[in-house]
Amino acid sequence: MIMAVAKAGNVSEAASQIGLTQSALSHRIREAERLLNTELFYRQHKKLIPTSAGKRLLLSATVVLSELERAENDIDKLSVGIEHVIRVGNEAYGGYHWLPPFIKLFNQDFPSYSVEIIPDVSLDPFTALRNGTIDISIVSGTVTQTGFRVLKLFRDEMIAVMHKDHPNAGKTWLTPQEIAADTYITYHTTPGPGREYEQLFSPNHLLPPKVIRAGVTEAVVEFVRAGMGITIMPSWVIKPYLKCGELRTARVTEQGLYLNWQALIRKDERSDSPIVTFAKALKRTDLPAL
Repeated sequence: MIMAVAKAGNVSEAASQIGLTQSALSHRIREAERLLNTELFYRQHKKLIPTSAGKRLLLSATVVLSELERAENDIDKLSVGIEHVIRVGNEAYGGYHWLPPFIKLFNQDFPSYSVEIIPDVSLDPFTALRNGTIDISIVSGTVTQTGFRVLKLFRDEMIAVMHKDHPNAGKTWLTPQEIAADTYITYHTTPGPGREYEQLFSPNHLLPPKVIRAGVTEAVVEFVRAGMGITIMPSWVIKPYLKCGELRTARVTEQGLYLNWQALIRKDERSDSPIVTFAKALKRTDLPAL
């Protein structure tokens, strides 16, 4: 009721959404306000706006209804033979091209396990893992936060990516100065531990003069494909995008720039849990080949 009224801004539309008459919903709101001894909504320009108390209930309603929906989905899976649901979260720097073939292999050995992708945690998979929104996260770079069990998956090389007509296209490797001189396309401007800012720009006291913050992998690639700048990405992530033929890559410095991919699970996860089984399967699989 609280969510419907807050979203619709009026009793009539909210009542229609949840299958009540307008008078029945109005009565319920008044009864809730009587029990709580406070108003939940106030009227502003013919629209109902949550009061402070209403906003607090709205926050709880969001959590409760989300958890109920998850429970219903899990029970629905149980009814068709799915015993465990494993929720996977990817960080912003990650990709998903490897996931379908991996899950296909995984389900051959564990047909009663279901894998669900949670897409809205990429900017902060650590918090999502702590609060149970996800069960496992695939991250890269250096893990500086505590409370997690880290399973190293593989070592990856970060490479420079540019348009095929870029002045530096065709070079085997680029210097830090050549990369920093161009417009830099990135996910966000907060330096990630163990990534290019920490390994390349900071040690060389360089910062690109112009930065475009694109947010997600697909957007970063599209800006580069449009010839608007250069980026640095893990080889594993950029791999499927190179098939278009419009992009060129080069090593970052002659020695190369590297990072590790890891699977993160909660530290208190039971050793025989489905989540640990999934993480160990990731570790055994040759993920770069997928």
